Amino acid sequence: MSIVVKQRPSQAKDKIYYSFEWGRSSGQRKGTGIYTYSKPKNQLEKNHNKEALGILNVKKSQLVLEMQSINSGFTPQHKIKANFLDYYAEFVKNNSRTGNRHLANSLTSLKKFIDKEYLAPIDVSENFCERFRQFLLDSHNGETPAN
Repeated sequence: MSIVVKQRPSQAKDKIYYSFEWGRSSGQRKGTGIYTYSKPKNQLEKNHNKEALGILNVKKSQLVLEMQSINSGFTPQHKIKANFLDYYAEFVKNNSRTGNRHLANSLTSLKKFIDKEYLAPIDVSENFCERFRQFLLDSHNGETPAN
């Protein structure tokens, strides 16, 4: 599988935006949010271009690893969070709905339950989840623990 880096100039033609493409169907193109200056005017813009292209290469390498790891037991290192609380906080941020505080409150309750700033992902087991459920049942009433 080959991933092609596509370049698209801005309307003013002063910047070049980059995207990845590995096919023509839906979901096979991804914007990177990275741009470079078409004609850098000073050293600062030249340095920006150099660093932006470095970041672009790193993102391309990560995307290649993700594509190659599909249907295998391998998980790329850049996808693994060392702290489960960081992972869960990011999950809460990405999946929260307006007017619904369930996820945010579950994160707060989890932090109270473990009373630490670090939780290794391997420590999250079925037994741990059962103890956390019991903690929720003991500390909340009504429908709150179920939610």
